[in-house]
Amino acid sequence: MLRKLLPLFILCLSATLPAAAQGDKGVFKMGLILADERKPNSGDVLNAATDAFVAARRFKMAERKQLNAVFTEKDLQEFIGGKANNKLSDVLGLDLLGVVDFTVETKFVPGQMPEKTWVIDVRLVEVKTAGILMTLTSNRPSLLPPSNPRAAGQLLFAGIREAFPPIGYIIQINGKEVTIDLGSEAGLKEGDPLEIVQEGEQIIHPVTGQVIASPMKVVGELKVASVSPQLSTCKVKKAQGELHPGNMVRFQGKSSKILDALDKIPLLNRFIKDKKKDVKDLKENKG
Repeated sequence: MLRKLLPLFILCLSATLPAAAQGDKGVFKMGLILADERKPNSGDVLNAATDAFVAARRFKMAERKQLNAVFTEKDLQEFIGGKANNKLSDVLGLDLLGVVDFTVETKFVPGQMPEKTWVIDVRLVEVKTAGILMTLTSNRPSLLPPSNPRAAGQLLFAGIREAFPPIGYIIQINGKEVTIDLGSEAGLKEGDPLEIVQEGEQIIHPVTGQVIASPMKVVGELKVASVSPQLSTCKVKKAQGELHPGNMVRFQGKSSKILDALDKIPLLNRFIKDKKKDVKDLKENKG
């Protein structure tokens, strides 16, 4: 059974969050594998999924030769079986592994060519725990059903962008306009909706004593008016209270359940702490 899951390793993906970040702040390092490389057109599907993650600009590519050098067939079988693999995290520094699968539905209409609808699913696994975080899918509402892997990949990108929105913060305020440290290099474009967010209060479990992160709280909305590679000027649509340099912003996704789930995972919490440090440094420098 596990032999069906032996993959073709491919790579992942590169991105940047705010340009102020040195290193890979806000970027997940990951690899993509196929659930079954023997399926027809699996290579095209893997390419489409890779393009979708690259376009999201939140992922860094793991070189195939590096992955193959430390990751054996046995390692893969155990990892898919739910066992964490230290080689993936300690040696390669991977945060996530994506297992790519797909289906093709064919609709036969009398007198017409068969209509095919492609659906790409990517199961995201956190490497350090081998736990499944979520499954991202291209199965979304669209004007035209995706008739090929490339079209399905474009719908997959929309889901990735909602699940892993660009994260930055306000660096300048001028009346009803603000400047943020996210631009076209982070995938923003004119007209994009953004949210102003703040970290929710931490909750201490009354029995276990474990600190539980609550979801991010939305305190305002922005709309991108103009973009440069590293900055964007935004119109303030609404805000709860006074805005300040250092307020955190993110792309406004449509799936709040996904966003709330991501707010609670350790990987994202790590990046939120990095952001808070940036804000603190920014305030100290202004002082």
